[in-house]
Amino acid sequence: MLHPTRKSELILLICFLAVIAGVPVTQTCIELARHERVQATDVFRYEPTAKNLREFEHTLEEKSWFQQHLRPVLQRFLFVTVRDTGAKGVLGRDQWLFYRPDLRYLVEPDRVEASTSESKWVQPPEQSTHRESVEQAILRFRDQLKERGIMLVVMPVPGKPSIYPDQVTRRAVGNERQFRSPTLELIEELQRQGVATVDLFTAFQEMRGSGGPLYLARDTHWTPRGAQIAAQKVAAKLSELHIPPLTRKEFRTQSVTVTRWGDILDMMQIPGLRSAFAAETAECAQVLDPALGPLVPGASDRPGTYCYPGQQAAVLVLGDSFCRIYQYPEPQSLGKMPTAATTARPAETGGKRLLPGSAGFISHLALALGSPVDAIVSDGGAATDVRRKLSTNPEILEGKRVIIWEFVERDIALGSQGWQDVALPRKLQ
Repeated sequence: MLHPTRKSELILLICFLAVIAGVPVTQTCIELARHERVQATDVFRYEPTAKNLREFEHTLEEKSWFQQHLRPVLQRFLFVTVRDTGAKGVLGRDQWLFYRPDLRYLVEPDRVEASTSESKWVQPPEQSTHRESVEQAILRFRDQLKERGIMLVVMPVPGKPSIYPDQVTRRAVGNERQFRSPTLELIEELQRQGVATVDLFTAFQEMRGSGGPLYLARDTHWTPRGAQIAAQKVAAKLSELHIPPLTRKEFRTQSVTVTRWGDILDMMQIPGLRSAFAAETAECAQVLDPALGPLVPGASDRPGTYCYPGQQAAVLVLGDSFCRIYQYPEPQSLGKMPTAATTARPAETGGKRLLPGSAGFISHLALALGSPVDAIVSDGGAATDVRRKLSTNPEILEGKRVIIWEFVERDIALGSQGWQDVALPRKLQ
């Protein structure tokens, strides 16, 4: 007869094994009942490389019945009972939500880069840190452009907690200006290396106390006011660098009000969450060409690319979703359409809508410069993907005098594709 202690241990062991085995066995039974291929067997179908294993793991999670049906219920229960916002969001003060990677970037130390010939990064010096390898990638891009007679202007965008630490925690109230983002060290080093930069950190800190918020309360991005201030700072920088526009252009603006739900709410994937948070109203100044209307991509533009119709622009913007917001089509789930009376835009398809369109950083930079602006935008891809798109588009680089490279600061440490070395496109003959 088993000793009571041994019996308890055996019961616990059996329960533990049942929990571990129950999920894959149940998932396999569901897939067989649906006459689907058993996803777990995919691990034997492909070479076990790091990329294939990541894709295998992602597919398992995406196809999981537990992920699709039980996880949302559990997440909703945890939010209602203990205000747990999950892996993507952090609940701050006054119902502000913060993107967890933004906070991770600010609190995690700069790590030493591994030196390997197979690294996807621009090869860093021995024992250099992660931030230093990013610096080398930027300097390499600056030198590539300099050979073509093009100037690079770098504009790291502060994450929301860098400007509003007091909305993350009450302990920061009254000490907002004492907080120093590690991105400022990168900006200072780039300036020492002769790279032109735009310091939005100082500008936003000076202006956060008046004129309304600079960031949406439940979104990772800035408000229309934040985008306009950034555009004005870039225009002032280009004036300081004595870079005149190729052509002059007159624009007009109109006021448009849109209702937005934050992208953090979408990323948290908790059912019924919108009932706990009110939608935000954004007052936008939509920039219009008197003859062409909104400055948005047309049917002939490549995906993620905007070329000003009929005129050559001296300025090219490379950026991420901070350039896309208010400017280009967004998922239908992120907000309500403006009223028909205030919108003049092409038809929208594919589950996308303009919110409100032509009211973001790119249009306001064109307005501040009084000149056309071209752009390449990739959500989450400002570190490498925008330069890849540039490398296959020699036409867009013709006639350019300056490139504005915008990226959100968290991508310095957490960019999904790293900071790869990408060649410029060939010169057109």
